[in-house]
Amino acid sequence: MDFNGLFSTPGTIPQLTLAVILLNLASALVLSFVSALVYRNTHKGLSYSQSFTVSLILISFFIASIVMVIGNSLALAFAAFGAVSLIRFRTAIKDTRDIAFVLLAVAIGFSSGTGSYIIGIATTVFGLLIVYILARTNFGSIRKYDYVLSLTTNTDAFVSDKLRDVFTEYLKFDNLLNLVARENGKILDQSFNVRFINSQEIEKFAKALGQLPGVSDVDIISAKNDIEY
Repeated sequence: MDFNGLFSTPGTIPQLTLAVILLNLASALVLSFVSALVYRNTHKGLSYSQSFTVSLILISFFIASIVMVIGNSLALAFAAFGAVSLIRFRTAIKDTRDIAFVLLAVAIGFSSGTGSYIIGIATTVFGLLIVYILARTNFGSIRKYDYVLSLTTNTDAFVSDKLRDVFTEYLKFDNLLNLVARENGKILDQSFNVRFINSQEIEKFAKALGQLPGVSDVDIISAKNDIEY
């Protein structure tokens, strides 16, 4: 196996031996797989799509293949452009953040297909590092709440001090959003904005609320940062 010339300069296509082809495809597959994992682990909100995550891998893989087929042929480039233009994409992207991952998948495909492994690896590593840091720091959010809590209380058995004790134990912040009284004030439907001290204890928190006298219908929803309440 001859690896001479594999790390080519941008814009050049190394000689396509079987080893080079397999290495290009493997590079696209590995880098896009890492990208898809980071996308899945940093995704927030309710619009997650498994098919989109799989597509991130396939886009890079097939673009790398197309780039190798085109090579330095201008005629093949126009032919590929014409073929792709026949495909109509009707799936709406629900989260604008997804566009960045599509662009990353394209960059991985092009860099792998041209044998520019250093560019592909550097773009993937630094790009995903930025994504991870922004996700961990919740950059850009103007809200301090991560979840919406809704519950129903029966005033005959409910004790507000016990609810506050559970909030104090598990929550960093809470803010009452809505309060609806039913059955002449006997039943209260309440909604809160909340942020947990430890997000791993959501199930414990829900269980603790459910065990309080007079509390029922406990529901916790992950809130996207751009939702208007």
